Amino acid sequence: MAEKSNKVQPNNNNGNKEVGDVNEDDISAVSQIESAKKKVGIKKLLFILIPAILVLGGGGFAAYHFLFAKNNSNKNAAQLTAQSSTAPGPMIELKPFLTNLADKNRTSYIKVSMSIELKQGGNAGLFKQLTPKIRNSIIMILSSKTTAEINTPEGIVSLRHQIARSLNRILGDGTVTGVYFNNYLVQ
Repeated sequence: MAEKSNKVQPNNNNGNKEVGDVNEDDISAVSQIESAKKKVGIKKLLFILIPAILVLGGGGFAAYHFLFAKNNSNKNAAQLTAQSSTAPGPMIELKPFLTNLADKNRTSYIKVSMSIELKQGGNAGLFKQLTPKIRNSIIMILSSKTTAEINTPEGIVSLRHQIARSLNRILGDGTVTGVYFNNYLVQ
């Protein structure tokens, strides 16, 4: 079998190559030059990109740290303060109330069960001692209302505030921090 080769036999032109003549040494030299150029190009690219990425990353971290980290520490301190000041105090659940409303044209009833929140360190013992007085005050408030007054969301909120003010007069200012209706039925 005849061996194929990429060599083109030189003509008898005293060893000079013609324009189309290429041998294996020339091909390997060209491929080595091309691969060397690619390696140098990749190395240059890496030498430029890696420092640029590091500088941008460091700048981004520094910007975040100086702009947002201080704000976050202030926010965290404010949140802790707010949580400690708004942490719920003792809750006392009262037995349900059922009483007539002040409607003149018809007989209407309100049935309400509620929980009373005291301030932190509030005296639950005093509250329990004064429960009959507290219940009487709430019944007086409820029975003075008409269906129209307490059948709207605004009326319900107003009723809660009125009960809280009344209980604070009995227990001492600021003792009651919240009045929460568990059940609320007007009929």
